[in-house]
Amino acid sequence: MTIKREKTKSWKEYCTLTTEANRWNAVYRLASGKKRTNTQVTTLRKQDGSLKSDTKETLRLVLEYFTPEDNELEDNNHHKHIRELTDKWPNTPDDREFTREEIGRVIEGISN
Repeated sequence: MTIKREKTKSWKEYCTLTTEANRWNAVYRLASGKKRTNTQVTTLRKQDGSLKSDTKETLRLVLEYFTPEDNELEDNNHHKHIRELTDKWPNTPDDREFTREEIGRVIEGISN
């Protein structure tokens, strides 16, 4: 118990001694609840150079960037190979089918 307490004390001292330029100091303060910030989504620049007009438009751009449309016509060779692999059944003859009881236990174990 004493080792754990000393580790925690040492970590707190380290985080206190670091400068504001050190990102870990900010992370520590946020995690411990000592520093609160208001997250604000800033505007982004569109491909044509203009700026997004509002938060909703900015978030739409971020969503489109990180979750692009899945278009098979734009696949390179690597992506085509991955698609082929996912269309094949795995060669695992020793795998048993899930039972109703197993599926039921999993469903019951899922939290809201």
